[in-house]
Amino acid sequence: MRTTGAFCAKRGVGDSHDAMAVPAAGVLAATPLLRTMILAMRDSALRDSNLARPAPAEAEFFGDYSPAVTFAAGVILVLAIGVIDKLTGYDLHLGVLYLLPLTMVTWSSGLRWGLALSLGTAALWLGIFSGAHHYSADFYFYWEGGVLFVTFAVVVLLTSRLREALRAHELSMALLEKLDAPAYVVDLQTDEVLLGNREFRAAFSERSAGELARHPAHEARFILADGRPALLRILSL
Repeated sequence: MRTTGAFCAKRGVGDSHDAMAVPAAGVLAATPLLRTMILAMRDSALRDSNLARPAPAEAEFFGDYSPAVTFAAGVILVLAIGVIDKLTGYDLHLGVLYLLPLTMVTWSSGLRWGLALSLGTAALWLGIFSGAHHYSADFYFYWEGGVLFVTFAVVVLLTSRLREALRAHELSMALLEKLDAPAYVVDLQTDEVLLGNREFRAAFSERSAGELARHPAHEARFILADGRPALLRILSL
């Protein structure tokens, strides 16, 4: 189920507030940041500045290929590992090797592709060793196959979450750095400044969050990955 959070844009001290519901994110939320930055650029005549382009749909770590190409490469790797697994026999478990293509496909193509390959890999493993196991009943063998699939799925889910978090953070930082106005993020629980862009570091790096709060700013609330509330402020100077 998707959760929603509130995005608030503040045009200045004494001015009215605009609020709208947007999807909440686990890291520096891209949607509230983007909306707030658009407002900041509109009011400060920065609409035509060259913003960093968002991260591409495919991750550069494994190459800039389409999801289908990456998935096909993953399938080939899984089959190759399956052949080795078959040759070494049931007693020597090589299940951990399947994590490499699963992680590659998930990172490059996304969660659904990773889960699909996980299911196919578990089915392949069951097919390879269906008549070679030493259990007294087939139930225990299929239980082992189910545990293997769950392990694959957990690794795929964690990889997907890490991928999304890193990309959202990179996009947020790239946009913040390109702003001509000072911008920073403050932890609302500890009232500490977590990070700031180039303009902020040059002029306000030694000031506390309390001092900075006296400056009018565009603001957007969001939730950090660990659940702490945070606030983005783009100063209006």
